[in-house]
Amino acid sequence: MTETIDEQVSVNLLFNHLKRSVAPTSLYWRGRRYTISNVGLHHITREGRTMLHVFSATDGTTAFKLELNTETLHWKLLEIASHDGL
Repeated sequence: MTETIDEQVSVNLLFNHLKRSVAPTSLYWRGRRYTISNVGLHHITREGRTMLHVFSATDGTTAFKLELNTETLHWKLLEIASHDGL
């Protein structure tokens, strides 16, 4: 079941200068830390002049859709999907 969240979250990010890539490694939401085990789709959209990076990631049981606003550097958890009914 997918649930729309649209809340700000804290995210740890790994930048790999050799691969020239970035990937979220964990997020902190509603008092709980989730360790990201896999990042799938990453795409870029625009909202006016602001570039938004959107990541689809999972911790193995829960799927997250995260958004990084490049103007404010704020992260949002857009959606969550889980089998355990979060």
